[in-house]
Formats: sequence, structure tokens, C-alpha cells
Amino acid sequence: MKKLSLAVALFAITAISAAAAPNHVAMPAKHSVAVFATPPTAVTQAFISIFGNVSVRQWKLRSNGNWRAHFLNNGIAWEATFTPAGVLVKSERD
Repeated sequence: MKKLSLAVALFAITAISAAAAPNHVAMPAKHSVAVFATPPTAVTQAFISIFGNVSVRQWKLRSNGNWRAHFLNNGIAWEATFTPAGVLVKSERD
């Protein structure tokens, strides 16, 4: 009976620990992003100088270190990709 009680207790502790542990989801390396990240000042300044004072809906940090902005420009969804130094790599309709 003691062995059964010990086994049940160990199972319960393991289950609780697993539930409390943070879940880490692996994303494909080619397209992994950190959503709602804050870009460096050079990136935000470059964005403003090119697109004006447009509200960015979402910034994403790409796995290659580039930053992608998702925003509306005159009611049309756009995205723009910048290097960490603030150089525009590409911009296109989203």
C-alpha cells in the first residue's frame, strides 16, 4: 500500500510540475518571429522617415535579425522589413 501511495504522490508531483512549467514551442528557423517586440530606435526612426507618422499595428523580429512592421497606409495593409541598423530591405502590400 505504501508503494502505491508513493507512486501516486510522485505521479501527482510530476503532473503538477509539468503543468506549471513554461511551454516552449519550437518554430521553424526560417520564419520564426517574436510578435509584439519593440524594435531599436534606428528602425523606428527609419520607419517614420519613410512612411511618416503611421501607426504600426505590429512589429515582428525575424529569425535573421530583421524587423518587420505591419501597418495601414491610407487604409491599405502594408508590411516593411528593416535591418537592425534601420535600412529598408523591402516594403509591400500585406
